[in-house]
Amino acid sequence: MADAGGGAQDGQDRILAQRFTQALASAFAADTDLVRRGWCINTCCLVEIGTEQILLTIRDGRPVVAERVPPLASWEFALRARADAWEALWQPLPKAGWHDIFALAKRGAMQIEGSLQPLMAHLQYYKDLVTLPRGKGGR
Repeated sequence: MADAGGGAQDGQDRILAQRFTQALASAFAADTDLVRRGWCINTCCLVEIGTEQILLTIRDGRPVVAERVPPLASWEFALRARADAWEALWQPLPKAGWHDIFALAKRGAMQIEGSLQPLMAHLQYYKDLVTLPRGKGGR
């Protein structure tokens, strides 16, 4: 997904994507509460931060980030938003309407695509997963 405006925004997208993947690596380095709660989750989802795509294969509650997203990659559901929406979601205490994936979707800042069944079946797991870059400031 290329941005015709390019350049600086692509760099910001990449920085935020790295922030997300680093938060994932830190959170799943040990047996965390998320691993215990997600023990039965086996799926693949796409997280899109602006122009950056992150393909997560989740096995037994542990996400593995693909080295690269292949063309025509297969996933069950996708969460897509611009970088500013992810930044707002990841604030330690996000503003109302920017605090949750469904709040972002309601305001048109995030698109949730694909099969909603795996997302809804383990909703709190995924909400906690995508807010890991928020840190200890809250959920």
